[in-house]
Amino acid sequence: MTPEALQLPEACRTALALAETDPLAPGPEAETHMKICTACSEARVAYLAQEEAPLALAPAGYFERLPGRIQGKLPARSRPLHTLRFFWGTAAALLLAVGATAFWVGRANRKPLVEATLSRPAVELQDEWTDTPFQDGEDALSQLTALSQEDADAVIRTLGTRPSPPPTDK
Repeated sequence: MTPEALQLPEACRTALALAETDPLAPGPEAETHMKICTACSEARVAYLAQEEAPLALAPAGYFERLPGRIQGKLPARSRPLHTLRFFWGTAAALLLAVGATAFWVGRANRKPLVEATLSRPAVELQDEWTDTPFQDGEDALSQLTALSQEDADAVIRTLGTRPSPPPTDK
């Protein structure tokens, strides 16, 4: 606060202004006033007590090492091993459940890209081919090679004269 802001007498304002400029040697007029005015003498002592001290210097690297030093003094917080296993197991089970559910829901909603349509039922198609000399349950090629030459030629001629089945629409 400046002396003008306070409601002080003119003699105190003058003495304080001189003490602000030079607290060690304010002048003879200010010193005589300070001998009789205790408030002004205390203000001079306060000015003398204020010294301009330089800021405290920190050692090199002090602030860089400070976080590590503080964390080194803190107790370590570690979770028990069984708790970590529980969390990882829960996460894996949840991921597996979501993945399996998504997979099965996706399969249930799939529609085929192409559906086959037959002009006649499959039973009628089977009935047309029952007059072949082959036995059921055996491969047709192995049965054809087991026939004699005349029988094989007769089968091929029969198959060649038979009309081919109609092609299916795609």
